[in-house]
Amino acid sequence: MEWFYEDNGRQAGPVSRAEILRLILQKRINPETLVWTAAFGNEWKQASQAGLVSTVTGLVRPSAGIGSHWAWVALAAPFAIDWLTLAILEFRHLPADKWGAPLNTVMLLHMGVFFTALLLDRNAVREGGVKPPSFWWWLFMPGYFWVRMRRTGHGKVLFAMSIALRLLDIGIGIVEMPKIRQEISHSVHSQQEPQKSGGNDSQESDNEEI
Repeated sequence: MEWFYEDNGRQAGPVSRAEILRLILQKRINPETLVWTAAFGNEWKQASQAGLVSTVTGLVRPSAGIGSHWAWVALAAPFAIDWLTLAILEFRHLPADKWGAPLNTVMLLHMGVFFTALLLDRNAVREGGVKPPSFWWWLFMPGYFWVRMRRTGHGKVLFAMSIALRLLDIGIGIVEMPKIRQEISHSVHSQQEPQKSGGNDSQESDNEEI
């Protein structure tokens, strides 16, 4: 396959893909350099959009394909973090009313991992020459993976897993919620009982003095 590229405002080429990659390594072609090959029709693309060079590192991409590893991290890591945290809290038999501080810390970790992976995945899609799904799909991740699948032509397993994990998460929440409410109610009653008994003792003492 022959390639052409922009060189100081002029068209250069044709050159082979191997030569294009060599020019990237020599920094003569950067992510913004316009390139063209017959597969692009009448459109010239930036080297990053053509999948030749990373916009993040400026280095040669190993292939023009769109990787899915960051998509898997964005999908699975938050759920893994949450479930592992709940398992640890259950194992330690920590009362539900004491879960606040640990869960707040885990939530920050959850959001940090999720948004970092999401941004990196959108960048990988963009570098593959495809418009990434809107960032606001983070509010409903199955929608993100659906749009991603339609635009990239692959990712059916990612989409299916996003639906499965969402349903599983909802199911766990429904099962665990009565237990959490019961533990909170029990904890509140336990705190109120000493106060009531203390009040009764005070009244008995007053009666004895009278």
